[in-house]
Amino acid sequence: MKTYRLAQTDLVVSRIALGSATMGGRWDGAPPGEAEKTGGARIVEAAVEHGINFFDLADIYARGKSESVFGEIVRRRPGLRERIVIQTKCGVRFAGDPRPGDPGRYDFSRAHIVEAVEGSLRRLQTDHIDVLLLHRPDPLAQP
Repeated sequence: MKTYRLAQTDLVVSRIALGSATMGGRWDGAPPGEAEKTGGARIVEAAVEHGINFFDLADIYARGKSESVFGEIVRRRPGLRERIVIQTKCGVRFAGDPRPGDPGRYDFSRAHIVEAVEGSLRRLQTDHIDVLLLHRPDPLAQP
């Protein structure tokens, strides 16, 4: 697998990143089942075996379950976290978040980003995220 260094970082990543939007199963409130956990583990193992070290997640994928499944997979494989690069995204709020009646929207406020990252760290069972992206940022917004 060819790799490259992410610009302005020391991170060396595979040219292919494994996406995880469906790793957590359905986008409902039910916890992930054994099928998602077992299937996710097989996918991650195959990816690593083929030289993929770059994993793309997001706090909204399967409503957080993809990060939870991925975090459990990494936790069960000692030494794996040190060999991979985790990228996750934040900034999307579903309708009804945080209050019933709130519209679905993008929220790039400092408070939401901090809250989203803390949730991702908890679900991923790690003390750091290597790359954080804003999910669909507004190109007209002032940084």
